[in-house]
Amino acid sequence: MVPDLEPFFGRVRALFPDTRGHGLSTRFERVEDYTYARKAEDLLQWIDALGIREAVWGGASMGGALSLWIAAHAPERARGVVSISGPPFEPTREDKAWWGRQRPLVEAGRFAEYFDANVRLRMGEDALARLKARPRYAELTGALGRHSVASLLALLDETYQRTEWLEECRRIRCPVQVIAGAVDSFPTVAMSRRVADAIPGACLHVVEGGPHFPNRTHRAEVQRVIATFFDRIGI
Repeated sequence: MVPDLEPFFGRVRALFPDTRGHGLSTRFERVEDYTYARKAEDLLQWIDALGIREAVWGGASMGGALSLWIAAHAPERARGVVSISGPPFEPTREDKAWWGRQRPLVEAGRFAEYFDANVRLRMGEDALARLKARPRYAELTGALGRHSVASLLALLDETYQRTEWLEECRRIRCPVQVIAGAVDSFPTVAMSRRVADAIPGACLHVVEGGPHFPNRTHRAEVQRVIATFFDRIGI
């Protein structure tokens, strides 16, 4: 998300935390330690320590969904939300079956092969080839190597055991910008439209040709949408 917000560094104080189980943050080996509730608890304590009362939350995929979760469950801490491909939905039957097929790779410690399969599913073979040609690939797969087998299994098992919590999004009262990729399979555009429809006053922008991470493939367009949203909320 850092490149997505670079044009706004003179306009906002941008903070980029690693949620538990990601980046340099602590790993856990129990599924219940990776729920949105636990991740949100971490982030709220973190901004408390920074002396921040409310924030504009945002992210892509899990980060987008977590931003919606915070706005729904700690509304006084959310000034706004930008959710890119953030799904408050139960994974599809197909995605659960896919995880069942890939789980043995993680059990065997073959984390890089699992990573490749996940990128292939979410972004396509061409995107995986482009990523493998960049130094970022080694950085991302190396980060997975900080996990034990048990901690990565717990993180991923939690992901594929989630249940739908769309109804909880109806509690959100802050401004929300939902951004969807037109060719994303989860969440689909229809799913993202349901999210926007559930939140009073929320706006939906669909990136034509955009995959699960349209902020990577169509960065300039996504940045224009974010700029308009910042204008709308007065920052």
